[in-house]
Amino acid sequence: MKIQNKKKINKKNFFRKNLAKWDPCWGWDNQIYYLGAFLRDGIPFWSNDVHLYSNNEIQFSVPKNLNLSAGTFTDNRYFGSLTYIFNKTEDPYIDQSIFVCDKNWNTIAKFRPSNSIKKPNNYFSKSKYRGQLLIPFRDPVKINQINKFAVCTGGFRSCVPGNVCEVIFKNNTFEITKETILNEDMMIFDEIERCTFWNEYMFFSASEKANISINKIQVAKLNRNGFYSYFGEVQNSEGLYGPNLNSSLQMLYWYKKIININNPVTQNLFYENDNWIIKEGLKNKIIFILKNNQRRFSSKNLTRKIKKIIN
Repeated sequence: MKIQNKKKINKKNFFRKNLAKWDPCWGWDNQIYYLGAFLRDGIPFWSNDVHLYSNNEIQFSVPKNLNLSAGTFTDNRYFGSLTYIFNKTEDPYIDQSIFVCDKNWNTIAKFRPSNSIKKPNNYFSKSKYRGQLLIPFRDPVKINQINKFAVCTGGFRSCVPGNVCEVIFKNNTFEITKETILNEDMMIFDEIERCTFWNEYMFFSASEKANISINKIQVAKLNRNGFYSYFGEVQNSEGLYGPNLNSSLQMLYWYKKIININNPVTQNLFYENDNWIIKEGLKNKIIFILKNNQRRFSSKNLTRKIKKIIN
């Protein structure tokens, strides 16, 4: 992999250029990192020229024949994921892998399951392209245990339910230790994305549950058998996607309609009356409303209004 030099975005042109931001995560020194790209018409946002950003500057890039997917920061390392896209001109087929970098963005290890798993699997994939098994394998995040990570796999593109497996990283090597960490009642999602853990709870995103569209962040809870069972939905999380938590219960996420991220300065996730609830600050709510209704404002007026709120 290669590191691209940092590029600072001209703030005067920031909103006009429309940098899409998604999959935020807490990084080194509690800085917010996120995936970003300048959108092109007719191309899915995740299939553009994607980089890892912080403070509107590119921090990390991968070769152009790969697509950067979500990751997290743990113990002075960045655990990320890559997407390989085949047959781009029609319905895309994707294969994925995970990797880890040190603080200087040097790659320490990589793991692409399709290199070793060749037979269709009910948890990973039944999908093939030109005889090659394709395995979704993305969004690594540390579980509440040393050296153990949850990785999202399965999903509708691979013709199996959405799944989360367990991977251990030891001696600079990745190894799948559990094909799934989910209870049977969790095998109802079209795919599962962006897990994040706090104590016995797992928060994640999905678009369908039992073939019904959903629009909130989902929650699972560790049961006595050591698997995560379905718990419910996060209240006030309509239209929010891709959660990432820190120990202070500050939840990062992105707004699906506008492809932009939040910026919590205090705790915004709370447990009340046996339910999890997002309490978003007024500033973030106003920014969301303005940007979601930007067609009602000229670009100049919209930028002025948002800057007044931010400052």
